[in-house]
Amino acid sequence: MTYWLREIGGWLLVLLGLYFFAQAFDFLLRKRVFEAGPTVVIGFVIFRGGIHILKVAVAAQAARKLPLAVAEARRRPRTPTKQVGPTANKAVVPGPQNPARRRDPLGTGGRA
Repeated sequence: MTYWLREIGGWLLVLLGLYFFAQAFDFLLRKRVFEAGPTVVIGFVIFRGGIHILKVAVAAQAARKLPLAVAEARRRPRTPTKQVGPTANKAVVPGPQNPARRRDPLGTGGRA
């Protein structure tokens, strides 16, 4: 129940903050700059508070579901993992057995 109260309260504060922004915009349209400044600050604080309450509501819901997810993960069998370590010699693809010296196409004798 508290999740829904937080959710509804958060959305109400977000809407109230948007109302204050609209009120500040109306003040600016009527060239009342000094009244618009504090109204914007009030709207910003209320809007950010609503966003914060929404984040808390979602985090509380996730925390409430966490024990169920952990219990379900413990019930599932684990898939076997691949061994980590040095590669066995039989698994390595061999390179050329007798590396022949390459011919230098530029004729520099190996110098750059």
